[in-house]
Amino acid sequence: MNKGRVIYEDEAEPHFRLAYPHPGLTAFVEYYFEVNQPATLANPLYLNALPNLSNLLCVSLRPQSWLSINQKSGALSTVKGSRFLGNLTDLHLSIYPASVHEFYVKFKPGLLGKLFRINPAEVENANADLMNFIPLPELEEHLQTAPSFRERVSLMERMLMNRLYGFTPDYRFAIVQTALNRFGQTTGDNFHLSQICRELGVSYPSLHRYFTEVLGYSPKYCQKLLRFKKGLHLYKRHGSGYSFEEIGYTDFSHFVKNSRQLTQRSPSDL
Repeated sequence: MNKGRVIYEDEAEPHFRLAYPHPGLTAFVEYYFEVNQPATLANPLYLNALPNLSNLLCVSLRPQSWLSINQKSGALSTVKGSRFLGNLTDLHLSIYPASVHEFYVKFKPGLLGKLFRINPAEVENANADLMNFIPLPELEEHLQTAPSFRERVSLMERMLMNRLYGFTPDYRFAIVQTALNRFGQTTGDNFHLSQICRELGVSYPSLHRYFTEVLGYSPKYCQKLLRFKKGLHLYKRHGSGYSFEEIGYTDFSHFVKNSRQLTQRSPSDL
């Protein structure tokens, strides 16, 4: 079978379209993206999805299904129709054949659990019918008939504005999001959790409690995921010669060990 690869946001084109949210939605939405495979496509698109904290809404715009394969267990799932997709605990290979057309909303980690009132354990590895959570037929029809990706983004944003009007996540959610942003930004000596706790004005036990309530995971695990995602991006750009100490690893071999722990793969296979 063909080997997939991780595609980062700055590598989206030509594999998929990507757009960032209106300022009024940035507290809730990371970005929108769309996979649109032409009917005449000769070879499927193979994408690796790293273990992550993502919350996705997938709205199907054509009836064509696609495949998701858990690279640790080998379990294969046929994905068809609009779905609620939770965060992944294992590396997955997604295979998008010809005629697949899917519109996605990537939400802030933990947001859909709050919005849909489900606990983190139910979000983990979720692959559920979206009809269970939102009135779907009207949304699907509007997005399917929209003439462009930009129009679909605009339609989705209007729906989200209405849905999220008056919805205010609590302070725990806000602190978790701030900490996650810091995990993605830190370099040099600024990545230690003790320092981040001081900046946020919370103790580590409190931060740990907030993370487990919102995401179901410890801050250390979440930091590990985000650090690896960043490290893999840098590895793809600069190779093994990059100074991985800058993002919290002791050296390159530590990064490779982390890769095998999280994905059972070496970085060169991702």
